[in-house]
Parts: sequence; structure tokens; C-alpha cells
Amino acid sequence: MSEQSSGQSKATRTAYRLMVLCYLAAVLTLLFSTYASAPDDIESGLLYVLSGLGIWLFKILPLLLFVPGLIKRKHSTSAWLSYMSMLYFVLGVLLAFTPGAALWGWLLTVSSFLMFLSSMLYTRWAKADIARQS
Repeated sequence: MSEQSSGQSKATRTAYRLMVLCYLAAVLTLLFSTYASAPDDIESGLLYVLSGLGIWLFKILPLLLFVPGLIKRKHSTSAWLSYMSMLYFVLGVLLAFTPGAALWGWLLTVSSFLMFLSSMLYTRWAKADIARQS
């Protein structure tokens, strides 16, 4: 555990864990949806894997910017993550009403909404923990 997380309350630690879990769920949902919606004319092989990875990395690039701050448990990073999660919420809602992608859309919608809530709560409670220690 980092130095900053040692003085955190149980609620703050729980919100952090939920935020990271939802972050990973959104990333994995985008990975699986990318490969599930691949065109039928591409044969499985190296081109299939590389093109899918390229599309997936393009989809998650904004989320990757938050990894260093999440590892350090910075509350400012989680505040910005809550804003970014709303973009993925919109993407999830659009996918939810796309024929053939409804499952992935609902999974992304739920994970991004929970990521939004948990990152907001983590930000609020982490700031309160810091104020309490001062």
C-alpha cells in the first residue's frame, strides 16, 4: 500500500477498489466487444489480432492516461476519471441500442456508471481523509 492510502478510511479504500474494478471491467468489455464485432471477411490470424488490438488501443487510449495516477491513488486523478467515464457511458448507451452489440453496450454502460460513482466517492472521501489528518 502506498503512503497516501495508509491513513484512508474503510469507505475510501472500498470506493478505490470498486473504481479500479469498474475500470478494468470497462477495459475488458471494450476488448471483448472489439473482437466480437470483427468483420466476417477477415480471416483469423496475425492480421486479425493486430488490427483488433489497434482498434482496442484506440478505444481505451483516454483511459490509459489515468493509470499512473490510479496506481498512486491520487484523488485528483479519480476526479478526472469520473468526467472521462461519462464519455464511455455515452458509448455504452449507443452500443446498447445497436443490433448485435446490446450485451457489450449494457456491460459498458453499467461499468462506466459505477466507475463514475465510485470515482466521485473516492475523490470526496480521500479529500476528507486528508483534511482529517491535517
